This record gives sequence, C-alpha cells and structure tokens, in this order.
Amino acid sequence: MNLDDKIHDAVVIGAGLAGLTTALMLKKRGLDPLLLDKDQQVGASWSRRHPRLTLNTHRDLSSLPGLRYPPGTGAFPKRDDVVSHLEEFARLHAFKISFGVEVISITQSSGHFRIKTSLGEISAKNVVMATGRDVQPVIPAWKGLELYRGKVIHAANFGDAREYTSCSILVIGGGNSGFDILNHLSRVETGTLWFSVRRGPSILPRRLGRFAVHRLSPVMARLPTVVVDQFIALAQFIAFGKLQLLGFPPSKADAATRLQREHVAIPVDDGTVAAIRKGRVTVVPEVIEFKSHGVVLANGSEVRPDIVIAASGYGSMLPSLLGSLPVLGDNGSPPNLKGKVVGDVTGLWYTGMTPTLTSFFMQTRREAVLIANGIASSIRVFS
Repeated sequence: MNLDDKIHDAVVIGAGLAGLTTALMLKKRGLDPLLLDKDQQVGASWSRRHPRLTLNTHRDLSSLPGLRYPPGTGAFPKRDDVVSHLEEFARLHAFKISFGVEVISITQSSGHFRIKTSLGEISAKNVVMATGRDVQPVIPAWKGLELYRGKVIHAANFGDAREYTSCSILVIGGGNSGFDILNHLSRVETGTLWFSVRRGPSILPRRLGRFAVHRLSPVMARLPTVVVDQFIALAQFIAFGKLQLLGFPPSKADAATRLQREHVAIPVDDGTVAAIRKGRVTVVPEVIEFKSHGVVLANGSEVRPDIVIAASGYGSMLPSLLGSLPVLGDNGSPPNLKGKVVGDVTGLWYTGMTPTLTSFFMQTRREAVLIANGIASSIRVFS
C-alpha cells in the first residue's frame, strides 16, 4: 500500500540540519517537498548524543537560514541549544514531515524513483539524500575482540561523562570524537585514562587567549589548502608546543588536505592536552589486539581498562539504501561527488555528506541552494 498515489516533485530523506535547510530552499522556489525521517522528532540524532556535547563551530557560523540562537546562547552551542534551534526552524516553516518512516531502499524505474519505506512505497521525480555522514557506528575488527571480557562501547554511545566516575578508560582514536570524549572525561574524577593514537594529531585549540579560532574559518576557506595546512600547524604549535613531547607520534601539516580529500574532520581541543600535561591522561600507541582481560599496544605493553571507548568513526546509510543504483564504489562506498550535489544518476541529490572548514550549517546552505535550483530547473524543463 502506498503512502499516497502521487509522484512527488521532491522527497528529502532525513529531517535534520541538511534536510530542513534543503526543504526551505525548495519552498522558496515554489515547491512543497516531503521529508521522511525514521525518528519521531526533529533533531533526534542530536538528542541521542551525550548531554555535554557542544558544537566545535562558532554560533555565528552555525545557524539555520534566517534564524538566530536566542540571547544567552554560548559561543559554541550545546546539544540542547542545537535541538531547540532545529525544532524552532521546523515549526517556523511548517514543513511537510512524515516521522517514524524508515526508508528501506530506493530504486528507479519508469523515469522516477520508488522509495520503499516501512509504511509503504512513495514515488518521486527527485530524491535528496540528507541522511548524514555519521550514522552507522563502526568498530574495527581488532584481533581477539570477540574474546575480550571487558566492556567495549562506540563513541556514539558515550552518554554522560559523570557515569564514568572512578572507572579506568581506554579511548581509541585520535580524531574528532576521541578528543571530544577526553575533553569531557578529563573534567570528571575517573580512574586512569589512556588515549591510543596511531598518527600524530592535527588539532586546533577552541580558543587562543579569548579569541575563538573557528571565527577565522571563512577566511581560511578562501585560501589554498596547503596554506591552511600550515596555518593549522602553526596554531597548534602556538597553543600546545611540540606534541611529541607529550607522547604523540610526529604530526604532519596536512589537516586541511585530509579534510578535503578524505573528509576527516579536524579535532578541537578543549582540555585534553592540558589533562595530558597534568598526567590525567596518558598517550599510548595504537591497539594491536585484545586478550581476554587486556588490550595489547603496538609497543608490546598491555593495559587493562574497565571500559574501552572506540572513537573509530562512522559509516553512512547510502550503501544500504542505494545498493541497486549505479552510484556506489566497488567496495560499497558512497559516490565521490568531488564537491558536487548530484552524482551519476539524474534526480538523485546529496547534502550534508562533506565536512568543511566553516561549518555543516554553512556547507548545507550552499548545497541546498544548488539542489533547489537544479530541481526547480528540471521541473520547469519537463513540465
């Protein structure tokens, strides 16, 4: 049974930041998109994150189009600030959102897309994939992991830092999630904290003195990538000195390059490095294998934490949803759009998949304009 019998001009999969922004731009062009979201409310993916989570991007660069945060919001909005911001935006524009609808697959036939959902099938001329990039938590298949008797969780399930009081913890992964978790754990009376990394980090301080470093990002985004690499390396050195002295492997000046080529977000320090200097956190080599009661590191040593937190990244939903369409790589990876919003299948659009120096808010706004213009143009051509 179909949710309805009409062929929609545009269906947006996901009613989060990217989906809502795209919906607004489509409405401004006279279209009435249908948004589908598997959760029961706007901002649910944010609500599931740990309560002390804050944006790494400045408030002035992290708002939805035409809407500001209320007075008193911090420079780096907290989780609940962002959820309220998304909810207010959705109320303001009265988008057509179907909550509790899980998309199972997307196929194409007879010149339009067929969207199979948990409540039936929907047809659309255009589909916008706004499902996000940090969706499916990934834990590497470390040797011996299945034999380990300790507790292993993914960073997505971190919860409240206060729940880890008195526990010894090994955080694996020196990326954005790993630093974020230790930024919070370093403020709690835990047991021993270990930080396992396999490459030297390229990190930015949240502030240099009283200045929020991220406010420079619009300027940095206009410069050549290699210049930004050097700027980030210099800011890191000014803020932290030589990180090798704290146990980190040698760093490479390639943060902006990795962001552009590999979509690796740049970590932001807000207490982790200071905690390392004070001996609250110990940097250790990468994990080689798990044993029944311990974790073996690359230097042959072994640690025995109460809890292991894998800050090991995420996968997207695209392979499971688009597997029958010729858009994925040989290994099932999402399409390499190279900054575009449309790939090899006409009418299938992507947004919110690419991190940038500025913010997801600014990036998705740019993408939403391109998508809305493209969809509006295609409808005029074929109408």
